[in-house]
Amino acid sequence: MGDLVKDKDSGTGVSTVKSTRKGRGNSSRLSSKHQVTIPVDVLREVGLKVGDELVFNVEGKKIIVTKKRVDLLEWIASLNGFYDGYDFAAERADAWPD
Repeated sequence: MGDLVKDKDSGTGVSTVKSTRKGRGNSSRLSSKHQVTIPVDVLREVGLKVGDELVFNVEGKKIIVTKKRVDLLEWIASLNGFYDGYDFAAERADAWPD
């Protein structure tokens, strides 16, 4: 996470490149409500966006945070009845004959 140089658009004087602000880093404090703010530089580096679900795993004394992967069946279930009556096993059998 190196520092980025701001590049101002010559016509408007507005920055066109996101840069790190002085004092930002890769650490945060645990709040009294057990909440942690993930530094914006870390969010950008790993590609997290608002609404992404995170999974926490403990390995020894380390906490590993990863973005939750969407389960195909969970995704299909989220389609609100779009695939009601769809027989996945029958479809697979037709597509992959023995």
